[in-house]
Order: sequence, then structure tokens, then C-alpha cells
Amino acid sequence: MISRRQIRVKVMQAIYAWYSTGDEPAQTFDVNLKDFAEEIRAHERQKGDNGDLRLLMELFYETIKQHQDYDKLIESKAQNWELDRIALVDRILMQMGICEMLRFQEIPIKVSINEYLEIAKKFSTPKSSKFINGILDSLYLEFKQNGSIQKAGRGLIDQSVPKGMGDPTKKKRPRVNKEDGGEPV
Repeated sequence: MISRRQIRVKVMQAIYAWYSTGDEPAQTFDVNLKDFAEEIRAHERQKGDNGDLRLLMELFYETIKQHQDYDKLIESKAQNWELDRIALVDRILMQMGICEMLRFQEIPIKVSINEYLEIAKKFSTPKSSKFINGILDSLYLEFKQNGSIQKAGRGLIDQSVPKGMGDPTKKKRPRVNKEDGGEPV
């Protein structure tokens, strides 16, 4: 079973290789992702499912194709940070996150952002996930405001809860002061 996180990690690694080698995207794909793509294709044939191969292919090629535009978006939100000071892995993860938010209608925004935060925790610096979260969340709000995001199907799941609000569908329990014998505060 191939998870979408595995796909995202493989794409991140391939894009890193592309930046490092300067090869053509198709050559980088062949060297880094071709066998994995075949494995996904076989799995999809067996399960009658498709979508994972599309995620692999589009995420790789579209992130590379749009990387300069995505870098401009990142720079616009990374106040006091020059692009070349941002770790390459972090830039790639943010580029992929932007690509996923804008191009994959069926993937909820919250899922996309959380996936890239978890990958950052494993592959980047300890503070990277907070930085990436700030940039992607800020871009999400901008995209939402200007209508750039078009979600459908599962992608329509509520993407964001205002900070400090918690889950509005859950009933709040009163706070209890343990020092006063458990009386509600």
C-alpha cells in the first residue's frame, strides 16, 4: 500500500535532485520517480483506483514548472527573509503545498498543509514546520480571499477554523478549578 505521504516525500526528494543537478525535469523524473510511478500504476490497476499517479506526476511537474511563481508568493509572505536564506527543503515543501492547494480540488487544504508540516518535521530543521505553517496558512487566506482556490468533492471539507475558536461543533466543557474541589470556574 502506497500512501500519499510517501508520494509527497518521493516528489520532494526528486525536486531536490532537480535543483541539485540542473537536469531537465523529464530526466530527473526518470532517474528518481519512474520505478515508483510504475509501482503506483500497478497498484491503481489492481485496486481500480486512480489519483495517486496523477498526484505524483502533476505535483512533480507543476511544482517545477511554477517554481518561480511559487517563490514569489513565498517571498511575499516571508517578511524579513530573502529567498536564498530559506532552506531548500523548506522552499520545496512550500512550493509543493502551494501547488497542491491550487491544483488538487479533491484534497482539503487542511490535509495539504498538515502533510507538509509533518514532512518538514522529519526532513528539515526543528523550527521549519512553524515557518512553513505560517507561510502556507497566510497564502491560503489570500487564495481564499481572491478566489484562487476551487475545491470539489472531499476537498470541500472545511479547511480552516479561526484561531482561538476551536471546533464550533463540539460542546465546550466548563473549566474546572482543581484547587476548589473541582467546581466549575
